[in-house]
Amino acid sequence: MIGVDSNVLIDLFRNRLPSATITELSKDDRLCTSEIVVYEVLCGIYSAQHSGEQRLKDLAAVLDAFTFIFPIERATSIKAAQIAGKLSKTGQTVQHTDALIAGSLLANGCKKLLTKNVKDFKRIPEIEIISPLPD
Repeated sequence: MIGVDSNVLIDLFRNRLPSATITELSKDDRLCTSEIVVYEVLCGIYSAQHSGEQRLKDLAAVLDAFTFIFPIERATSIKAAQIAGKLSKTGQTVQHTDALIAGSLLANGCKKLLTKNVKDFKRIPEIEIISPLPD
């Protein structure tokens, strides 16, 4: 399974990433993401001056390519808290949404993440960052 972070989806919508990227990945492996990612993307859509129904339809179409969209469950909360707690003990921080995304993926057996947010996710040793995309 390959987890997909919100920044990848946002780049898709902003035409900074070819839509074929998601299609190609889904041919070789099952794609997954978290409801936290869906939330982050929806926040962007609803806060844009020209959000419109088309962007919501575009998001729904992209999400159809995903095998799993993991809900926020107790296992997610526990794993996210463990991640944040371990990092805090070492003097590092992680945004709550990033901890929840990682917790959601890991609680559901996904250890790979496609993200541009290498700086933050590389501090989570259980997550393997794949195909980091250029800024």
